[in-house]
Amino acid sequence: MRRFEKTLVFVSGAVMDFSWLYAWTIFSMIASGRDGFPFADAAVMFAAAAVLTRISTGRGLRVIAIGLLQATGLVSAALRTIYIMSGTTGAFVNSQWLVEFFGARHSAMEWFALVAALFWTSAIWLGGAFFAARPKTHEKICSRFDLGLAAFFSILLIKLALVVKGNPSTGDNLTGALACVFFFFGLVAMGMTRANGAHSPGLVSGRRRLGVVMGFIGAVLLCVMSVAVFFQQPLARAAGTGYGLLKGGASSLGSIFLWFIKFLYMPRQVKMRDGPSGSSGSSIGSFFQSDNAQWVEVVSKVLAWLFGTFLGLTILVVTAVAVFYVVRWLFSRTARDHSDVKRRSLSDLVRRLRGLIALFAGKARRFLGGYTTAADFYRALTIWSRRSGVQPDPSETPSEFSCRLAGIFPSLKHEIESIAGAFNREFYGETALGREEINFIRLSWRKLRNPSSWPVRLKTRVFGTITSPG
Repeated sequence: MRRFEKTLVFVSGAVMDFSWLYAWTIFSMIASGRDGFPFADAAVMFAAAAVLTRISTGRGLRVIAIGLLQATGLVSAALRTIYIMSGTTGAFVNSQWLVEFFGARHSAMEWFALVAALFWTSAIWLGGAFFAARPKTHEKICSRFDLGLAAFFSILLIKLALVVKGNPSTGDNLTGALACVFFFFGLVAMGMTRANGAHSPGLVSGRRRLGVVMGFIGAVLLCVMSVAVFFQQPLARAAGTGYGLLKGGASSLGSIFLWFIKFLYMPRQVKMRDGPSGSSGSSIGSFFQSDNAQWVEVVSKVLAWLFGTFLGLTILVVTAVAVFYVVRWLFSRTARDHSDVKRRSLSDLVRRLRGLIALFAGKARRFLGGYTTAADFYRALTIWSRRSGVQPDPSETPSEFSCRLAGIFPSLKHEIESIAGAFNREFYGETALGREEINFIRLSWRKLRNPSSWPVRLKTRVFGTITSPG
């Protein structure tokens, strides 16, 4: 799957998951007496959770570090929700609004709305986090589509029950639009993962499969809308008839079930209420109340003490073992991502910046201080030859390379051989060159870099190397 297709699947799955979560959030907030929940804040919470999880996954971080990151983000989202619910106009970074909100008196319905808002805030954050950590396979996308479909169907059933109870309007006008968005992006995600799955026939090349998927989705939506509009009145009559039948059948089944419950439990309750006054109960009671059974009280106390001690030790051992495994799990490292695709992380960026700084520092040092050894001048000579169109051969010795280079540039033969000879004396002869020799080599290097040699170098680079005879 190409990068564009992976991005499309990721975005489509994210919109699909977010749409049904936001639909339930809006419906719950309106049901609790609020105006709703801002779309931008909910989208930012979902995206922030997904990005934070995406960054921290596959880095080998400890579980407790990932938990602290997620907890920090979740607490920030909860504070943002409280800020929205408070209705204040002050700055979010100023904590005065938080003191004023919890210092004021609120009704039970307002507290219920706040709890509902915090619940759906946590659901949106965790939905984004789990979405980023979940593999984007065809099976996972289909299971999430089924879950979202059930969520929208539940909202539809609740609204239908409210209509039956005489409350035809709930004030929620976004569920239909969110359902359309859910179906559109859900079908896109399922189609793309199906087309790029393990059993893909591979008959459609390039991005043409996207057109096939989009065409199929458009055809399905058009057919469904056409059928719904064309059969609106027959479907409404059929729904009314079905509801009447369901209501009558439910009342009949309810009476049968109530009779069955009475048949099972009423005789037993009568028997327990009457209660046989047999001799066994009185004999047992008289046995324990007699003077000859005082030892039973002592034995019961001992057994109770032993049972309490055993239960306390068991709870202590289980708690200690649970704490040990939880702490070990929190401080364990997560698995690293060893895939072939190299993941860009903060450490890679720091490493690249460090290498870039070292490169510029080396160039600046050479520019300001100049070359100080014959090896530096010989390295510069090889770079000069590459820029002139002559590639050094790794199998050549410095003398052979200088002879070949001098044959290509005969006017610079003395300078080239002087640099190569100085390198041989310094590297192979293991002798440190004096300041006078270094200054002489520097003069040769300046002549090599003289602009008067640029036409010959450009000709060699463009037309190739032509060795002069002799």
